[in-house]
Amino acid sequence: MMMYYGDNRRLDPIDFKALKAQISIIDLLELFEWQAIKARGDEVRGPCPVHGSSSPTSTIFAVSTSKNAWKCRKCEAGGNQLDLAAHYFDIPRDQCVRVAVALCRELGREIPRIEKRS
Repeated sequence: MMMYYGDNRRLDPIDFKALKAQISIIDLLELFEWQAIKARGDEVRGPCPVHGSSSPTSTIFAVSTSKNAWKCRKCEAGGNQLDLAAHYFDIPRDQCVRVAVALCRELGREIPRIEKRS
């Protein structure tokens, strides 16, 4: 799938699938300053970064690091890292490409672009 990201003057084609591979769900959660409370195998749990928690030991939010997926037991929302960005920032999922590109830049990772064919 090809997505475009750029300023208003120029749009650069981005390889969306490769962009998602550059960012893990844990990278995104670190941006939110999320603190895991429990870990077992590849699953970590803690308070939901979207809903917060009245209890510091709340574990309504679960992350599978091997699947790069999350699930909130409060609202039953879940998905991949871009779905989490959409939920957290309350923006449409297609605008999450901007969040992913900004996070790649912050982490010093390559922003995968689609090669132009000659």
